[in-house]
Amino acid sequence: MAIINNLVMLSEILVGIDFSQTSEKALRLAIDIANRTNANIVMAWVEVGGDISKDKAIESFENLVKTSRQFLESKEREISYVITSGKVSHALNEIVRKRKSSLMVIGTHGKSGFDEAFAGANAYKAIASCPVPVLALREKFDFCKPLEKIILPIDSTADTRQKVPWTIEFAKMFPNAQILVLGLYSFKSKDMREIVQNYTKSVEVYLQKENMKYSVEYRESENSTITTIDYAKEVNGDMIVIMKEQEKTLTNLFFLGPYALQMINRSPIPVLTVPTRQINDEGR
Repeated sequence: MAIINNLVMLSEILVGIDFSQTSEKALRLAIDIANRTNANIVMAWVEVGGDISKDKAIESFENLVKTSRQFLESKEREISYVITSGKVSHALNEIVRKRKSSLMVIGTHGKSGFDEAFAGANAYKAIASCPVPVLALREKFDFCKPLEKIILPIDSTADTRQKVPWTIEFAKMFPNAQILVLGLYSFKSKDMREIVQNYTKSVEVYLQKENMKYSVEYRESENSTITTIDYAKEVNGDMIVIMKEQEKTLTNLFFLGPYALQMINRSPIPVLTVPTRQINDEGR
């Protein structure tokens, strides 16, 4: 499948909130993106039991709205909140569908709430069923470092290039951003390696057309997650963009689990997970 050249438009960003430091970092990142795209922000809390009552959640949300509004550069942008209940993954995705949000931002290892109900497999469930891209960041995300290096892994799957438009969109948001294309040779056969090379070259053509700053490197890989994260650490990367699922190798299937789940749990930098879209798919 070719790169889908749909224009990426951000109208609303949904932020998963559990009132932990990690979810507040997710909110700060969402505000930064909103300022660059003129998107509105809606915060969402899922009542799953625990120390936070609904009344306390409302009080906390009102404070967050008040303190966050001053960081929104446009007075026309809105910031609001939604309170719901049920399974976290299902509840958040229902909000996305009903409101037609464009992007979800979540923190995956907070000290409460999502730490128990959302991290790990449950975070993966939310991302796996979400109809829009999900940007996940961990507790130690560093706001002091600008987003300059975006890692774009390319493998032999037919859908691997569908994440290119979103990668370009984020690169255009941040001055001096560069896209680091990483071709992954996960199989030894000549045919499979040529597929990766051909996909990577088509990505290069698209990036050139969009006047993007980029580089290309190829790596042998027994596990796409480990190879991508190791590369990101080497180049001091700032974000990794993946599809929900990548190549299925023996290492992935029998030892480490699904690719997206591995990446979310292991990556020290934010991960943008893009859903597979079919041409002519209305999306939601």
